[in-house]
Amino acid sequence: MGINNFNNRNIAQNQQLIGKHFSKLFSAKALLAIIYAGITLVLGLVLGYHGVDFWILLVLVFNQVIVSFILFARSNLAALHLFTRDSAVSVLDRGLLIIFCSILLFTNITGEAFSILWFVYLQTLSYVITLIVALSLIWKRAGRLRWNLEKAFSILIFKKSIPYALFILAGMLYTRIDGIMIENILADGSTQAGHYAQGYRFYEAAGMFALLFGTLLLPTYSRMLKDKENVLKIVQISARILMGLGAFAAIFTFYHGDWLLNWRYIDVDEQSVNSFIALMIGFFGVCMFYVYGTLMTANENLKELNFIAFGGLLINVVLNFILIPEFLAFGAAITTMVTQFFAGLAQLIFVVIHFRLGMNYKMIAQFFIFFVAYIGMNLVLVSYLDSDLYAALFSVISGLGKLRFS
Repeated sequence: MGINNFNNRNIAQNQQLIGKHFSKLFSAKALLAIIYAGITLVLGLVLGYHGVDFWILLVLVFNQVIVSFILFARSNLAALHLFTRDSAVSVLDRGLLIIFCSILLFTNITGEAFSILWFVYLQTLSYVITLIVALSLIWKRAGRLRWNLEKAFSILIFKKSIPYALFILAGMLYTRIDGIMIENILADGSTQAGHYAQGYRFYEAAGMFALLFGTLLLPTYSRMLKDKENVLKIVQISARILMGLGAFAAIFTFYHGDWLLNWRYIDVDEQSVNSFIALMIGFFGVCMFYVYGTLMTANENLKELNFIAFGGLLINVVLNFILIPEFLAFGAAITTMVTQFFAGLAQLIFVVIHFRLGMNYKMIAQFFIFFVAYIGMNLVLVSYLDSDLYAALFSVISGLGKLRFS
């Protein structure tokens, strides 16, 4: 319902309210979690999930609820500018999951083949531990956690959170609906969804980095705007870092995406590679969102954000219906790329006009030089190096080096 984003911005500007609001918001989120679980499970039944599939969905719903509470705790840590603690919590669940899965994968202590159910259960264990740690890091500032569901307060918060909720809903739909549409439109939908997912996992992992950056930017922007400070410098620094890395990821994947997927997976085909390349080009648009969309969120330009988000959703659904039957998984990836660029560019244009930032010709020239130089470097590497591994390694080193000095 957008409570996390609302809370992040609100506490960043009014830190004294955390003790008063924490338990009330936690209780309101618990009520929403019950509603969310009910709706999701009913939809699962409607879509035909049953047996083991439905059980996995049930556990994943529980996991998603725990993740939501982790993000709520992190929104408070970030709002208090406890960035070190927030960063530690942000990687704790993944770190624990890697450790737990590694034990089962590499020791064979169970004597059985690794099961997808084990992975789901280990996710649950990792998330629960992380939530306990996150709450322990904040309890001194937030006070004792207790059930405190106040009807009037909850209604007020829900009303204030609705614009955030609509924005998050539209954004989640146009980033998550592709796999569902692939499965339901195509005769071999499950196979094509698998091809799409191979590249999407890398795309989503890259998105986690951008998300972590955006999590730091939201309370920073919010406090600066409240104190009427000029945000131009922090916007430019953020754009250089995030959009530079987005450009690096897009160009690297264009030239070395097939090597990366074949390194990671056994069964890779042309659909997987082409989808991966299109998705990672679209990642540049994701980076634009976390620079400029986050600033719009901090400034409460939610009407404009929702207009862009629902426009992106409309574009996504229409293009998916057109492109998936013709180009299969690659069609969905093209749709995601177009949607992300639409949203990112629209947010960039709004921020430049609304905040009167003007055109930074120096930064534009630096990006252009980086694009030309890095593309040229990769052309040389793939033409003259026989080893795909060496070409990819040299590409990473040269690309990050060019970013460092650009």
